[in-house]
Amino acid sequence: MTDNWQKIETAPIWDFEEKSEFVGVYLNTEEKVGPNESKLHSFDFKSSVFGIWGNTILDNRLKQVQSGDKVKIVYLGIEKSEKTGREYKNFDVFRDKKIGKSDES
Repeated sequence: MTDNWQKIETAPIWDFEEKSEFVGVYLNTEEKVGPNESKLHSFDFKSSVFGIWGNTILDNRLKQVQSGDKVKIVYLGIEKSEKTGREYKNFDVFRDKKIGKSDES
């Protein structure tokens, strides 16, 4: 009998402090993940799945992305809100203009 079971594990998390730019194909978003009940965005990156923890900036920008879209996320660093004085991680998010899945670069 052939063993067809594959262990499911948590995808590695992209570290923007280590590499500030990420390019991958958007897969999905999970809600209320982990102790902070954050959003976890999953991407196909060179035939592996990577997760990116959400924050208000990323969550709002990724609402415009659909599963299968090629996305580039650029970490801009920590910024301070003029309104509240609180610090937050800022990102630019880009979507490939081509329709359908694109090859990862």
